[in-house]
Amino acid sequence: MTHISCKQNFLVMATSPDFDLKERLDISFKDTAALSSLCRNIASEIESGSMKLCTFVEILGSYVTDQNIVTREKGVTALSSVLSQLPQNYLNESELYFITMFYCDRIKDHYSIIPSVLNGIQAIVNMTHLPQNVPSSLLKVMFEHVPCQSQLLSERRKIYLILKYLIENRSDDLRSLGPDLVYGIISSMDGERDPNNLMLLFNILPRFIKEFPLGHLTEEMFEVMACYFPVDFNPSGVEDLSVTREDLAKKLIPCLCAIPEFADYCLPLILDKLQSTLKVAKLDSLNLLHESVQTFGLSKIKSYLPELWATLKKEVISGRDTETRDAALKAITSLIRVISIDETICKDFIDKIITDVKSSLCDVQLSLYKPVQTLLETIAVITKIICVQILQAIIPLCLGQYSTKNSLNDKIVLIDSLNNFMNISSNYGFCIQVEFNLDVPELSWTNIPQTYLDSLMVESTELKSKIFYGLTIQKGYLNDVQRSILYNAVCNEIETGCDEIQIVCHTTIIDFATLYHEEILTLVKERLLSNTDEIGVELLKRRIKALTAIATIRELGCVILPKIVTMLDTDNTDICITALQNIQKLIALKKSEYNIHQFLYEECHIIDKLISYKANVIDLSHKILISNICHLIVRNLTIEEQRAIVAKYAVALNTKIPETDVTTMMNLFIPLRKDINLNINNDAMINLYNLATSNRNLEIRQTSCKFLSVLLNKMEVSDLDRIIPCLEDKINNNLRADDDIELKQYTINFQIWMTKALVMRGHAKFQKFLETLTYLLTQNEIGQFVGEHYQILVSKYEDILIPENFCNVKIFYKQRVFEYLLRQNVNFTNSIRQNYLIAFVHLLEQIPKKLLFLHLTELVPLLIESLSLNDERLVLWTLTSFKLLLDTKHDVFSDNIQCVIPRLMHLSTHRIMSVRIAALECLTHYAKYPTILINPYKQSILDKLGTVIDDRKRLVRKAAVEARTRWFIVGASGEQSNE
Repeated sequence: MTHISCKQNFLVMATSPDFDLKERLDISFKDTAALSSLCRNIASEIESGSMKLCTFVEILGSYVTDQNIVTREKGVTALSSVLSQLPQNYLNESELYFITMFYCDRIKDHYSIIPSVLNGIQAIVNMTHLPQNVPSSLLKVMFEHVPCQSQLLSERRKIYLILKYLIENRSDDLRSLGPDLVYGIISSMDGERDPNNLMLLFNILPRFIKEFPLGHLTEEMFEVMACYFPVDFNPSGVEDLSVTREDLAKKLIPCLCAIPEFADYCLPLILDKLQSTLKVAKLDSLNLLHESVQTFGLSKIKSYLPELWATLKKEVISGRDTETRDAALKAITSLIRVISIDETICKDFIDKIITDVKSSLCDVQLSLYKPVQTLLETIAVITKIICVQILQAIIPLCLGQYSTKNSLNDKIVLIDSLNNFMNISSNYGFCIQVEFNLDVPELSWTNIPQTYLDSLMVESTELKSKIFYGLTIQKGYLNDVQRSILYNAVCNEIETGCDEIQIVCHTTIIDFATLYHEEILTLVKERLLSNTDEIGVELLKRRIKALTAIATIRELGCVILPKIVTMLDTDNTDICITALQNIQKLIALKKSEYNIHQFLYEECHIIDKLISYKANVIDLSHKILISNICHLIVRNLTIEEQRAIVAKYAVALNTKIPETDVTTMMNLFIPLRKDINLNINNDAMINLYNLATSNRNLEIRQTSCKFLSVLLNKMEVSDLDRIIPCLEDKINNNLRADDDIELKQYTINFQIWMTKALVMRGHAKFQKFLETLTYLLTQNEIGQFVGEHYQILVSKYEDILIPENFCNVKIFYKQRVFEYLLRQNVNFTNSIRQNYLIAFVHLLEQIPKKLLFLHLTELVPLLIESLSLNDERLVLWTLTSFKLLLDTKHDVFSDNIQCVIPRLMHLSTHRIMSVRIAALECLTHYAKYPTILINPYKQSILDKLGTVIDDRKRLVRKAAVEARTRWFIVGASGEQSNE
């Protein structure tokens, strides 16, 4: 009987109520799949009550006691399979006791039966009503008769899973085993090498070690885990890829420091492995030290402190590896936090550190100065007491050198050191100076603020910046006189200093304003806002920059901004532009203490002022700044405030807008909320359309196109149905103009923006507009122009059709445009095909890479075709896209290699430099493809590149050398044939 017929007959017999269970088992034992199916049926019957478990067990008796090992194994397999499919709460205590005794007896059977036995034990330990004494009985027999490391990988995992469940859920029932349990677990894991099994063990061991006394087996338990430290593991197969070396190392650490009793084994291990030359050994040891000291506590680690410091000192001070140094600093921090509970021990340890490193602080030019400074900063952060102890040592050394050093670089480093320590002490709430030195009486002779103030006249920008920063750190501790000196210095720098210093001064004023509102307000009024009508232009421009920078603080902004806005009335162009630029910078900030936009609108009436500013507008820069400011302010206003603006200014849209007002007016309305209706009539739309298509000023045309696109994107569907037919008629009329190519181009530009607005909002007929626009690619006169501007449909214009302007932006609109154009490939042939390819290639730059990768099979042939055309800009765009996609190593690039590589070689000597570079970069990417595929082209490419490396342009030569180097090693000994 075949396998299939046997299985079919079994199923027929199994469904017969008269069919004997023993006969069903006899047949099923010949077919693993049939046995599995039968066990599922038996489990269902037992659960439903149509068969009793005892009946099934009695029938199995003859099998599990049979002389034939295979028969016994099948019997145990059947029982284990049925048990694993029964509900966990189905069996009662007596039934589970009986079955457990059976499995305890089967454990002693032939080794080939052990896997089936373990399956059964795994099933019963999960049972709800497992008797209290069963877990210990099971484990005792398992430990005695099942040598774990003699089993196959799958059986070892079952043993560990059994241990895991019992330790996590039945720990009280295991305590009777005492040391036998500890010894059994040690024996079970001793020598385990599988990474997944080790991850399982490392997850359960910390809990086990903490809950069960190890007694005389403490050292053995530690050693069986320590043999894996530091973890040395490299995945060798697919099954290992889910576990990394770092995963194992991270899980092993809590095992090695689970209890304080491990300290005497763990700390010597750390000290030993820190002597290793392997980076991973050092990192693992430092991480273990960081994690362990909290568990071990002061009593366990204090005797190791000298050795630990001596070892850590090498990594922190002399070590060259940044990652190791950071790990050592982290470990030292943890160590000191633990010993800080004993003030005497901690003080002695810190004194030892200071004594050992102090010589490196005596001269800022020493190579160890910086590492030592970093170490002391790290330690000083731990507690206030330690900070004071560090300051007593470091401050005199810094001040002494600062007063005697002449080198500017030395002074910069020293001031930087002082700033860092002053910052730490400030965070603890104290500062080192005469009036406030109760925390550090030993340094009462110092006057650090005065040292800083005395240095404010230095010429070095970098040093002066650090001095201002240091004084800002001490802002809460400077007296009236010192603050006055600082304020005067800040104002002087604002008026005469370089841009970098001015920025620092702005920050200084803002920081001091948080504590001294009235003083800074007085400074603003009496110094920065005084005599603005009398001072020179350059000085006033500097003050405007400073004033707008500090206007982010409410108390200052309420005084400053009205004054800045009034400066827009001046006839001086430089002052106006400076004021506009800084107002724009201020309102573009993401964070401030108050709503600056609303304040400028309500209190300063800035919109009215800017709209009426036309008399003084003399150049494009003014117009752009005014438009951007209006745009940003209106965007951030409430809907009621936006409605007020519409009520006041929208009437102008229904009249003929003067060209001087177009840009400002339109930017005023672009960021309106959708709920606001501008009530634009057809005449107004035609007027705007004429500006977008007929005006000779490029800026006015573009602004009009963008404004109309925003209107079309936001307006109600009913208004769209009224306006779009009118616009379509106008577009068609313009495109039928016989001789006016410019008018046609301007009209197409508007049509693209109109289509973009409708596609982005997901208009019901958006495909019709795409079809109309794409049809224009077939026109001889304007087809190329359409292709070059087609990408506008998916380009992101940051200030126009975006959600921030309350526009409708559907999430997959780019995908719709791209896929539509891709489908049109078959409709473009002969002479009009170039226009299609221009549109397609230009579109690619704006399309998400993930979307491109989904369509490589259709996309790449079009790119290859584009490389053969004479349009130089198209070729460059194509190469740029090609280079990006080559990294996918998709089959389509391999299939077309015979026509691509010769074309790339030809383009490597193209007339245009950027084309040559892009072609060479594509060749470099192709060199990473499988050797068997690209090797036939190697010699011809090397010959060609041998000529290109003499190119007259340096950047081309550089790209050629890189490509040639890469192709030289293709197929070389030791290179992977398939990367």
